[in-house]
Amino acid sequence: MKTFNHFFALILLLSISAAAHAQLSAYDENAPVGWASIGRPCTGSNNENPVTVTSEEELRAAMQKCKGGKTSMTIYISGQFEVKEKLRYDKMQNCTIYGLPGSALINRSHNDNADYAGFFFCQNWENCIIRNVTLLGAGAYDISACDNIQLVESKNIWIDHCDIQDGVDGNLDAKTKSDNLTISWCKFAYYIKPWAKAGESDDHRCSSMWGSSDNRGDDEGYLNATFVNCWWHHGCGQRCPRIRFGKVHIANCLWENGTADDPAQYCIGIGHSSKLYVENGDFSHTVIKSGQDKMRGHNKYYLQDNKLYHLTIKGCIGEDDAQEKGAGYTGDFYNPYSDENYKLKVYPAAQVKDVVTNPETGAGATLDQDLLTTRGNDHYGEGTRIQGVSQQAPQVARIAYYSPSGARRQQPQRGLNIISYEMTDGSVVSHKVYR
Repeated sequence: MKTFNHFFALILLLSISAAAHAQLSAYDENAPVGWASIGRPCTGSNNENPVTVTSEEELRAAMQKCKGGKTSMTIYISGQFEVKEKLRYDKMQNCTIYGLPGSALINRSHNDNADYAGFFFCQNWENCIIRNVTLLGAGAYDISACDNIQLVESKNIWIDHCDIQDGVDGNLDAKTKSDNLTISWCKFAYYIKPWAKAGESDDHRCSSMWGSSDNRGDDEGYLNATFVNCWWHHGCGQRCPRIRFGKVHIANCLWENGTADDPAQYCIGIGHSSKLYVENGDFSHTVIKSGQDKMRGHNKYYLQDNKLYHLTIKGCIGEDDAQEKGAGYTGDFYNPYSDENYKLKVYPAAQVKDVVTNPETGAGATLDQDLLTTRGNDHYGEGTRIQGVSQQAPQVARIAYYSPSGARRQQPQRGLNIISYEMTDGSVVSHKVYR
């Protein structure tokens, strides 16, 4: 009976451990891979100074504490509440913003004052993380500088598992020397019919613009970014993304931004001085408007500038492999893997749709509470226990087998075995088991 109980306990512990990570895709590295980890590790707050916020006022107070790099802050958004004015807090450093399951920030404001639209205006942010956050904007309306998230002169930023909808000017933009950015497992969409403004575009459903102007020559060498396992869903008419200047790796992404009733203008925009490496993506589920000028490939990506750019497309569905340089570009083709410090694993494009659209483990705000923190290795920090956020009991992290004399074994042998369970909280539990 004792032997049976010990093995039953082992099975139970393993089951608990597996359940704790049931919401994590096998392809989700749960870490800021790619460009966000270049130069310095992107650790955010290291889960220090946790606080749960349930209103705009509480969120502003928590962000104020982190402004100017004064304090590392871990901010958990709980519930759904309205944000009436953009969250502009300059020089944020060492901050992590988590959205708890079911949470959302909502801003349905339409007016000509950009200060009252959008959400996070991130100027001079450094080493910051935004994860599992849902942003519900007001719908496309051609007003400058009121994106759901705008990165300005910001570095080492990781945006992961966010659901970003209906940005007024854009869903997620970056400009002005922002650098070392990773956008992973994010879902972008426009579900609200675009608003019209006299003298401006009547359909400004522009998801992500990288670089604000061809004339910003000082952006050369910046705007380097990784988009991995991202999903451009219905209504993203263009800029998925559109790139100027930066070295940008787009891997294992899915484009479903156009339909027969509402075709998109294009998927990826190849802009001035852009360096693009598009790998193992799936373009086969979108519909693009026909008869447009400056299109490339199978009407899926768009060429804005025909002189200074270079592009590699490799292993995608719906686009042939290609390498193309603008007439004015003389450098080598960008390949992210030429940098030994660049870390990213990709999988075949045939699996992208199933992986990215999985409602439990795919793109968007799909993380459970126990997955909001990183995996707990010494590079990315450990989990945090805070009031109001339920925590799982410690789970089995590793199992080791020993003989009665203490010799390490690969597996249990006949006779007496000592089985040691190393738990996720650092404790060790050992049992003697006869086999």
